[in-house]
Amino acid sequence: MDFQDLNHFIRTRMRMSHIYQPVMLMTLLESGGECTETEIARSILAHDGSQIEYYENVVRNMVGVVLRKHKIVEKRGKNYSMR
Repeated sequence: MDFQDLNHFIRTRMRMSHIYQPVMLMTLLESGGECTETEIARSILAHDGSQIEYYENVVRNMVGVVLRKHKIVEKRGKNYSMR
């Protein structure tokens, strides 16, 4: 696919229901046109704020609670540290 074909696809046919397609294309272009599923998945994760929010919630309400209960970590505001 040449630049004009890709440009046409992005401008006229690609649907932006989420960030997946543009992030995958960006990752491929930045990697010289080829990368692994894992590299693409990591790139999507790095650009997906909803996943970051989900895992912040896991830290706040699950993992952080358990480790604080066992007196392994302490929390000040949004920061955690070893005790």
